[in-house]
Amino acid sequence: MNEFVFPDIKAGLYIVSLPIGCLSDISFRALHMLSNSDYVAGEDTRNVKSLFKLLKISKSMKEIISYHDHSSANTRRKIIDMIKEGKSVALVCDAGTPLISDPGYKLVNNAIEEGLEVFTVPGPSSVISALTVSGLPTDIFSFLGFLPSTKSKKKKLLGTYLKLENSLIIFESGKRLQKTLEVLSETCNPSTEICICRELTKFNEEITRFKAEEGAEVIKKMRSSKGEFVVIVGKNETRDFDLKNLDERLKKLKKSMSMKGSVDFLAERLKIPRKTIYKKALTIFKGKN
Repeated sequence: MNEFVFPDIKAGLYIVSLPIGCLSDISFRALHMLSNSDYVAGEDTRNVKSLFKLLKISKSMKEIISYHDHSSANTRRKIIDMIKEGKSVALVCDAGTPLISDPGYKLVNNAIEEGLEVFTVPGPSSVISALTVSGLPTDIFSFLGFLPSTKSKKKKLLGTYLKLENSLIIFESGKRLQKTLEVLSETCNPSTEICICRELTKFNEEITRFKAEEGAEVIKKMRSSKGEFVVIVGKNETRDFDLKNLDERLKKLKKSMSMKGSVDFLAERLKIPRKTIYKKALTIFKGKN
């Protein structure tokens, strides 16, 4: 068997992917890069050091640089100057691929502006891993990261992207998941397919698939609401809406809502033109043909 041949480590910034849960997912090249780079920049130096201990990588604390969301321009300048002096710096995040909903954009941008080389050492990414196991369309997708905290801002952002009719990828925490699912159930077409990936590649990994109309209740069926979540929303098709169950929906709503309220609710929920629902509602509420 031929030995692995690694590219020479030159002066530059290296974007190095780490496992998202299962330690054995780390690549040979990532191990080589982390072992042989001059410096490693990471969000939490304690996490980096703990990981290196598990991977049996020897690095002194002087060779590990703290770089996170709140790092100053001076810290970026320090890293840029190291590279200019001929050093190699490996940028890592706590898990997965750096810069994906993690700090690093400004540093990469600064390095490019200074004419320095930026390299990728590819590997695990929860975004792509979740998408590939979801069973939802992968040809075109949008990554939204963490949604805004307020319901109104969530709805506004989702309303914009759901119109694109492509898959959406969302990060979420256990504490916020229920509210996000409620918003999705209110803004998506009821038949839109959704997949929740919890704790990907870990021993307690859990993947749940359901329709948007089940969203508000689905969390009760999951083994746990703790951990890290990636939510995949399938194509929210609005052009070919299904009117088969419209009469039934209107009859149910008639018991608790006015005709206007029912029409407004279904128009928003089903993404169907209000006029279409109104014609049906006249038949159900007032017996007109």
